[in-house]
Amino acid sequence: MEIQIAIAKVDRYSSPEQGDQVEVVERPNGGISVILGEGKLNGSRSKFVARKAVHRVLSLLLDGIHDGAASRAVLSALKTEYHGEAEFSLSLLSCDLQSQTIVLTKNNDLPVIMVRKNKGSYTSYEGHDEVDPQLPNVYQFPIEDDFIIIMFSDGVATAGWECSQPLEWNSLMETVLEEQELPVQQLADLILNQAIGQDLGQPHDDMSVVVMQVGKSSGRPIRRLSVSLPF
Repeated sequence: MEIQIAIAKVDRYSSPEQGDQVEVVERPNGGISVILGEGKLNGSRSKFVARKAVHRVLSLLLDGIHDGAASRAVLSALKTEYHGEAEFSLSLLSCDLQSQTIVLTKNNDLPVIMVRKNKGSYTSYEGHDEVDPQLPNVYQFPIEDDFIIIMFSDGVATAGWECSQPLEWNSLMETVLEEQELPVQQLADLILNQAIGQDLGQPHDDMSVVVMQVGKSSGRPIRRLSVSLPF
């Protein structure tokens, strides 16, 4: 089998300050992880907080720390460091070859789309720990062929709200099911463009889409990474 990951993101319209940060890292014991975070400080978006938190999670993963433990450690440290004035929304998606599972870790209620055996579903997957709402919950699913999981930042989830035309999740789910044969990058771009369209072409917030797919191998043990960064 082969793991494919695609990321599509766009900054908030006419705003120099970003809130979303996305990083991809190979796991030391096999597999790959995508970390998606959005930071706020005193109620305003903060690229600094997002970058610091995401890089700390990344560093712990490279040390072999499990996703849940790494996420909880970083979130607790941020709470202490900023005396509760910093917020960090975290979505961490991993294909862990050691445990042979897809691991989803999140401390938010942002929707997640999942397609397994050609059946799709979307749900928020409760993101908050019952004891401490700032800490994340962890979900695990067995790795299997034709598995697609898609996660979003807050800007996608709330697309269209300010224009009184919120994103229709049932419609988006149907689009994913119809277009699941597309290359993962095209699928990520398709979803992002639909969200941008809901905001009439002017995103009201940073938007990020992460698509992970486990499918049949291309037959060659070649690792590829492609990046496009407009400036």
